[in-house]
Amino acid sequence: MTSRAAALLALSLVLVAAGAASPPLYLAGLVALLLLVAVIVLDGRRAPRAAMLGVSREHDSVLSVGVANAVQLRIRGGRGTIRIREECPVAAHASVTEWRTRLPADLSYTMTPAARGELPIGRTVLRIAGPWRLGWRQSAVANDEVIPVEADVSAVRVYEALARRGQLAEIGVRMLRLRTEGTEFERVREAVPDDPLRSINWRATARTARLMATDLMPERAQPVIVCLDHGRLMGVGAGELTKLDHAINAALLLVHVALRSGDRTGMLAFADSVSTTLTPRSGAAQMRRFLDAVRPLRPSEAEADYDSAFAYFSTWQRRRSLVVVFTDVLDIDQSTALVRQCMRLQRRHLPLVVTVRDPAVDDMAQQRPREGRDAYARAVASGLLADRADTLRLLQRSGVATIDADARTLSPRLLNRYLELKRRTAL
Repeated sequence: MTSRAAALLALSLVLVAAGAASPPLYLAGLVALLLLVAVIVLDGRRAPRAAMLGVSREHDSVLSVGVANAVQLRIRGGRGTIRIREECPVAAHASVTEWRTRLPADLSYTMTPAARGELPIGRTVLRIAGPWRLGWRQSAVANDEVIPVEADVSAVRVYEALARRGQLAEIGVRMLRLRTEGTEFERVREAVPDDPLRSINWRATARTARLMATDLMPERAQPVIVCLDHGRLMGVGAGELTKLDHAINAALLLVHVALRSGDRTGMLAFADSVSTTLTPRSGAAQMRRFLDAVRPLRPSEAEADYDSAFAYFSTWQRRRSLVVVFTDVLDIDQSTALVRQCMRLQRRHLPLVVTVRDPAVDDMAQQRPREGRDAYARAVASGLLADRADTLRLLQRSGVATIDADARTLSPRLLNRYLELKRRTAL
C-alpha cells in the first residue's frame, strides 16, 4: 500500500468514526472504505509483473578485495514508481541496497568485499506501484549469483591506464630512464645532446654520416620469485584487510610489471611448510596462474618456518633470482631464522624482504595519552615498533634489502625498487 492509499484509508476511517452518531454517514464511510480496499487490491494487480521487466546486474566477472567494485543495476520495461532492494550480504559492504525511483531505472552502487573467496549475492526484490499509485505488487527476480573475489586486479588496470598516459607518478611510481643501463641490444637511433659518450655507435655514425647512439635495455627473462608467508602473523589486520591480503595485492602488481618487462615470475607460499609453488614463466598467461595459485591461501594458525621454506627454495630454484619475501617481523628473536636464511640466499640470489606496517600501531605510538591505559597502550606500541625497527636494521646490516610500508605506499615503493634494480642490472 502506498502513502497515497494510506491517506485515503485514514480519511475513510474518519468518516466511519464520525458516523457513530449518524447511521447514514457511517454507512457511507463503510462503503467508501470497502471500495477503496478493492481499488487498492485492483491497482496492485495491475502493476507490472517482474517477469515483464528486464532486470540486469552488471559487474566485473571477478571482484577485487578491499576496493570499491562498481555494480550497475538496470531495469527496463514498464512505467511508474518502483522500490528496489538488493539482497547483498553484510560481507559485500554494499554502498546502497535500497532505492525508490521510477521506471525505467539505471542504478549504480559499489561492493567492497573484505576477504578473498566467493561472495554470494541474492535476488533483486521489486515493489512496483500500480497505475493509480495506490497498490504495490512485490516480486523477486531470481538473479542470485556467486561472484569470485580475488586480489586487487583493479590496481593492474589503473597501472596500465596511467602507464599509457605517462602518468605513473600519480601513484608514486618513478619511471627511471633505462637507456644505456642494460646489457641487451634494443636499437640504434640518432644521438641527442644528453647521450653519454659511451652510448655513441661509431660504426653506425661512419655509415650514415650522422651521429648515432645505441640503446641498451635491461636483460629480459630474469626470474622474479614471490615468496608469500601466510603464517600466523600475516593474519593480523592492517586497516580493512589482513597483512596477507595486502601482500598478495602488492605481489600481483609486481608480477604484472615484471611480466610486462619480459621477466619470468614464480611463486612459493609457505607457513609451517611449503603449501604452493608456481614455476617461473613469462607471458600473459602467468598472471592467471598466479591468481589461481593465491586464491586458496589463507592465514595459518602456525608460525612461519623459514628454515624449511628456504631449504626447499634452494633446491627448487637454482638460477639467480630476485626473491621478494613478503612476511612480518616482531623482534630479533622471532626473526633469527629469517635473517639466517636471507644471508644464505645472498650467496646465489638477490633477496628483498617486504613487510606491511599496521597503521593502527603507528597511530597508537604517536597519540597523546589522556589517561593511564592510553599511556600503557602507547608504550606497548612504541616497543613493538622499536623491536620491528631493530630486526629490519639487522637485515640491512646483513646486506639484505628491506621495504617496510603501509598498504597505501607498499606497491609504489615495491615497484620503484624493482625498476631501480632493473636499471642497475643488479641481477
